[in-house]
Amino acid sequence: MKNKAIVTALTVNAIIAAMKFAVALFSGSAAMFSEGIHSAADTMNQIVLLVGKRKAVAPPTAKHPFGYTRATFFASFCVATLLFFIGGAFSLMEAVEKISHVVGGTGEWVTDRNGFFLAAGILVVSVVLEVISLRTALAEVREEQERAGVRTGIREFYRDTSNSSLIVVVTEDFAAVVGLALALAGVVLTLVTGNPLWDAIGGAAIGVLLIAAAFILGREIASLILGEALPPGKIKEIEAIALGAPGVARCGSIKTMAQGNDTVLVEIDVYFRAGGALSGADVLDQVADIKRQVKALLQEEGLYVSACIEALRAEEAEARL
Repeated sequence: MKNKAIVTALTVNAIIAAMKFAVALFSGSAAMFSEGIHSAADTMNQIVLLVGKRKAVAPPTAKHPFGYTRATFFASFCVATLLFFIGGAFSLMEAVEKISHVVGGTGEWVTDRNGFFLAAGILVVSVVLEVISLRTALAEVREEQERAGVRTGIREFYRDTSNSSLIVVVTEDFAAVVGLALALAGVVLTLVTGNPLWDAIGGAAIGVLLIAAAFILGREIASLILGEALPPGKIKEIEAIALGAPGVARCGSIKTMAQGNDTVLVEIDVYFRAGGALSGADVLDQVADIKRQVKALLQEEGLYVSACIEALRAEEAEARL
């Protein structure tokens, strides 16, 4: 499994977090402190994703006969939780506290502008680095879509993919770019007016942004954990493969479920006509060929395919069509 997007995001976030915290301590900027928490949380999140992907490739056991592929879903859900509490809620609380000090008259107006000029410079550098990370993640999205033979928008990617790790990286990188823009706006307005309220408002906006990102992630990952099916278009293609096999009277139920980033469970009810030209061995050959074609269609290395087969008399098969 590719980890380029995750490793890129991990490296970028670790560097940016260190710079942000250093400048936050020097300038006292609430927005910069919120962004430092954001980047630190993202760094931890990438580590969690890597651990989850490593666990996912562990071989099946008697207790887990389908392997540990769902570990990627669990790790991604942990990331959404961390993003909500550490990235969003904590940043929001810190910013609200600073807003209360300013509004209550206990906050000081900015007189030493050097720290805020440094903060603005670091934010500009951070934007460049985060855009590079986001472009890497989006390039991986395009690669995945090309492998699947589709080229749709990012919204359709979120809806159709089972690659939870890539969903997390794209969401975090996009939130990081927007968050940096908010932080930069707060710092610039503070420099222009000398009023630290703008900086605190920027920090609060970042907290709200991260909570929203965590909600979006949690919703998408929860759907995968609960057993999300393949897109309807893919199910139609699977049905066409089954109906195209010689001797098949009809295709019954087709059930699919994402098991992990690279694993899908597929169950197909295929009805063959009894009394026809196909022998029992021929039927088994056709089932094996259907499995092979479905695997080729989905292009998943770890694909599990089970087939339920029912043989029917010719007249009974026609009656059921």
